Amino acid sequence: MTKTLIVAKREYLQRVRTKGFVIFTVLLPAIIGGYIFFIVAVVSKAGANAKAHLAVVDLSHQVFPALRHELSDKLPNGQRQFRLEEVAATPATLPAVEARLRRQVLEGKFTGFLVIPADVLQSNLAQYHAKNVANFNLLGTMEHGLESAVTRVRLKNAGIAGAQLPQFFATFHLHELKVTASGESKNTGGAVVLGYILGFLLYFVLIINGVTFMRSVVEEKTNRVAEVVLASVDAFGLLMGKVIGVAGAALTQALVWVISLALFAAYAGAASLAAGKAGWMKQVPHLGPMVYVSFVVLFVLGFLVYASLYAAVGAIVSSEQEAQQSQMPITLLLVAALLMGFTVLTTPNSILAVVLSEIPFFAPVLMMMRIPIANPPLWQIVLSWVLCAVAVWLIMKVTSRLYRVGILMTGKRPNLPELMRWLRYS
Repeated sequence: MTKTLIVAKREYLQRVRTKGFVIFTVLLPAIIGGYIFFIVAVVSKAGANAKAHLAVVDLSHQVFPALRHELSDKLPNGQRQFRLEEVAATPATLPAVEARLRRQVLEGKFTGFLVIPADVLQSNLAQYHAKNVANFNLLGTMEHGLESAVTRVRLKNAGIAGAQLPQFFATFHLHELKVTASGESKNTGGAVVLGYILGFLLYFVLIINGVTFMRSVVEEKTNRVAEVVLASVDAFGLLMGKVIGVAGAALTQALVWVISLALFAAYAGAASLAAGKAGWMKQVPHLGPMVYVSFVVLFVLGFLVYASLYAAVGAIVSSEQEAQQSQMPITLLLVAALLMGFTVLTTPNSILAVVLSEIPFFAPVLMMMRIPIANPPLWQIVLSWVLCAVAVWLIMKVTSRLYRVGILMTGKRPNLPELMRWLRYS
């Protein structure tokens, strides 16, 4: 055990003292934070004054007044987002009017023009002509405005008085209350996003550090360094020490990122409160201590599981090129866990979600998604920990045999029968 801890300490210090580790750990949150600020600033500035000057050809002679009412929102600078100008036309003169409007759009007089057919109340169809038809915000707002305008006209034609129309367009609010053992709490949907973020963070850290660990094993095998180390420590202790050391470095890196994310969120919250725009903070879920404990435990156990698998690949292959090809099954396990997360997020308490979150290869990601969303029973959480720990021990036993034999082997990559013979060696 002492030799294993010595190996773990060496692996940990060897990694955290490198310039690459420090730069990647410290600068990545700064780069991501700066990138987010830049994107938000650009989008806010672009969307703050996005407006459209539209020509509207209303062949139904009913929809335009209602449409002008629906598209009356103003931008932060006080100007109307949509400036509508009605253009008279009949079915006979429509081709000539459209040709004239096309020229005016190309000249920049109008952003685009809208043609509302005479049978719009039955067909629910209209045509929008513009140079840019990829502005989804404007298109979505325009489409929603047309839907509401057509509905208003239909209600008016059905004899509904104008004063009664607002009650037919009332906004409905649904308050979701999450039922837990300690009572009910308001569910804002933020827990769903948080569950996926935590799962993706685990995936991201596991796949980066796992591949790095595999490459180090391949390098040691190529340089014949492990032959000397194996003379003083057994293969299981050496492998366990290396995995623990790498896991410690990865956890250190993850904790720095999480703390940076928390500081970034705190700064954003303070800035929002100062600006009087703290509505988004209502979406932040309140987390219990089990979320933080599970994050650390599942991260460590998940890393140990996958690092052992990556070590097995590194011990089998003889070059980094072979390692890149052989790591694909392990990478697919991680990708599969992330993809299955969509099912777990939507039905976190289904039998399928419970079973998948207990499988050691998927538990680090899927159970981490379930905990903030569904508050699974404690026995399910603890069971996932125990199964992951057992899987680590079994994989390490098998991998240590492959590691002990494979680290001393050079030449071609072994086939399946040869691997089975390696496992039978004492």
